[in-house]
Amino acid sequence: MSIAGAFAETFRKFPDKMSLEFDQKILTFGEIDTTTNRIANRLREMGIKKGDRVAQYVPNSPELVYTTVSSFKLGAIVVPMNIAFKETEISYLLRDSEAKAIVTDTERLPVLERVLKDLPALEHVVVIDSHGGKYTPFSQLSENSDSGELNTDIKDDDGAFIFYTSGTTGRPKGALLSQRSVTSNLKALRQAWRWTEDDLFLLTLPMFHIHGLGVGLCGSLYNGCSTIIKNKFDAADVLNTIQSRKVTLFMGVPTMYFRMLEVENCAGYDVSSMRLFVSGSAPLSKELFAKCHRTLGHMILERAGMSESMMNYSNPYDGERRPGTVGFPLPGVEARIVDKNFQDVPVNTEGEIVIRGPNLLKEYWRNEEATRNSFVDGWFKTGDICKRDADGYISIVGRSKDIIISGGVNLYPREIEEVIESIPAVKEAAVVGVSDEEFGEAVKACVVLEDGGELSDEEVIAYCRERLASFKKPKHVEFLDALPKNAMGKIVKDRLK
Repeated sequence: MSIAGAFAETFRKFPDKMSLEFDQKILTFGEIDTTTNRIANRLREMGIKKGDRVAQYVPNSPELVYTTVSSFKLGAIVVPMNIAFKETEISYLLRDSEAKAIVTDTERLPVLERVLKDLPALEHVVVIDSHGGKYTPFSQLSENSDSGELNTDIKDDDGAFIFYTSGTTGRPKGALLSQRSVTSNLKALRQAWRWTEDDLFLLTLPMFHIHGLGVGLCGSLYNGCSTIIKNKFDAADVLNTIQSRKVTLFMGVPTMYFRMLEVENCAGYDVSSMRLFVSGSAPLSKELFAKCHRTLGHMILERAGMSESMMNYSNPYDGERRPGTVGFPLPGVEARIVDKNFQDVPVNTEGEIVIRGPNLLKEYWRNEEATRNSFVDGWFKTGDICKRDADGYISIVGRSKDIIISGGVNLYPREIEEVIESIPAVKEAAVVGVSDEEFGEAVKACVVLEDGGELSDEEVIAYCRERLASFKKPKHVEFLDALPKNAMGKIVKDRLK
């Protein structure tokens, strides 16, 4: 079944039920269905067809929801983009995906305008909070449009999302998730987390990420639960909302739980309505797990996934939620931990975890080599170094791919290194992740200056802040005489760490 088909069952079953609340505006499932029919029909009139890419460069909003669902009804492929991205980042994603349309807002429009001349495939710019001008106001998409169903012929293998990810090279790769990838994972999560129509879900995750958009939004529409959406995370507001609205389900990253515990009188909030707190996108420390249990009275359910597959593993809903682990493979997902020869390793032995299942990406977008290199006999190489204990619980102990996870967000060192190395006084740089109590990992830049070069750590950080999304800038800078290298001239980052 297609994603739109799965959502249609919810729309038919609960037409008058609250689906989403945003800034005190309530949308029923029926209203979302009718509005997205209108928008999808208008997009089709504008030339958007099955297989075309529709980019989203917009914060959490009803318009983001409408665009996502409308694209699914058209059979178009959604390309989410981080709202903090700057010109270089969005230009690459839009060029690589050859997005035909983009939905944005007036805050990000100037960034987009500076790269429009380099995007010949981009035919339509839709602005959500504009009422005129040379771009299409979002409100026009649903005005005087046909509200009839589209009945697009969508196959299980057709594309649904392109989530951009990357490895050590810093060159982003587009993970193309199929209709089957998404719907099979939503079905598995319904079973694993007991997600039902009776839940009241509080969604504060950014909906440009697989966690917030693929799991959070799509899961709420798939399961027919009512969802309160916030445009950003605020720890005190989350606790207030749980208490006042009797929320039952919340998903966050470890940094969010860290900040919730810092709220004054955190333990005094009534969170007894909560059925499930979920954590993912970065490792949850045993200490934070224990503090949340003591303070909030709940054992957080930790899980793990990736852009290429949505969710892969989860601690059990019923049974022990073992701190420091991500639990077991989800229903339908198989996992092996292997050595360099692709042989299974013994219990409690570290190796790379490989997975297979219907949730896996269809391919890396127009990158046959990356797709081919990521699979061995149908098993996807995750790049995560894991071990499995005697009870079957999986622990992620490291990453073979050179990625930093800070506050639940993947950061790619080579991208940051290239920016630092563009500073005239810099000879070379290496970026590594270092332990950080609040964010899990923080970015540290190790910098070698040109002979006679002068530079301060504040200047390096400011330079990066101007050219990259702020969360990518280094938190620490260390100046070295030389970077450690092996016989082949490759920087030995383990020594830097």
